[in-house]
Amino acid sequence: MSVEVIEDAATVNILEWVEKAEADPELLLERQVTEVVLAAIGLSDQFGERIFLKGGILMGVLYASERNTGDIDFTTDLHPEKQLPAALEGELNRTLPQACAKLGYTDLLCQVQSVKIRPRKDTFAESSFPALEVRIGYAERGSAQEARYHQKASTSVVYADISFNEPISGVQVVKLDEEEALEIRAYSLKDLIAEKLRALLQQPIRKRNRRQDVYDIDHLIQGFPLLEDEKQGLLVALREKCAARGIDPREESLSDDEVKKRARAEWDTLAQEIGEEGLPDFDECFARVDEFYRSLPW
Repeated sequence: MSVEVIEDAATVNILEWVEKAEADPELLLERQVTEVVLAAIGLSDQFGERIFLKGGILMGVLYASERNTGDIDFTTDLHPEKQLPAALEGELNRTLPQACAKLGYTDLLCQVQSVKIRPRKDTFAESSFPALEVRIGYAERGSAQEARYHQKASTSVVYADISFNEPISGVQVVKLDEEEALEIRAYSLKDLIAEKLRALLQQPIRKRNRRQDVYDIDHLIQGFPLLEDEKQGLLVALREKCAARGIDPREESLSDDEVKKRARAEWDTLAQEIGEEGLPDFDECFARVDEFYRSLPW
């Protein structure tokens, strides 16, 4: 049974997001492929309501963030069964050409080149939080890359990462194109923020730095403020996500010195993604996020 849709459907102009990259032909083609991948999942009767978009692409497409990533991040409520990778590969190789045709990309070729199981193939079903790394190769018809594409060896690839066993409180429908009725499922706003807060709190445990999540949360809370009852739902979602990772979130947890230190690390490198002029001051940005975090109904 699919996760409950808890927010009204959102309509996006994904073509506008794609065409923002017109000055960079390689990036433009990559975004077209990303659009095709999203549409292909939406066209799948088998997976369309069970795989949910999250991460940087969702931030860019739905929430107009300047920080975009190349990889496409998803979560699914499907069980990590051993036959799933092959089934997913077969289904995507069926719907990717359909998506290209529906979107008018008649000279674009897309196919799954490989599906890698993380952390290990032999423990896929037993792992706490396994994932699939789907490598999607692409080429334009008549290009030098086409021969390699047909050998499943294209060097032009987009990665789709699908994680399993993540607590999800609800999703929303995102309409990519009203005329073609293309739509996907995506994280609700509260799930998106809750997962990013969880990732920040988990930094010391995983010994990872997550400066992008501070930027993303700040962008979301300033542009899409939550009502008080929505904050209650966010806190419930946060606690569920943290409990699954062995974290006990408290009102003061985000201001922990190690959490803040790791969030600050390499902050300036965000300028490579959003430009020098768009990079906010870390301390001001973190302060807004921490104030929001403390404002949750603890």
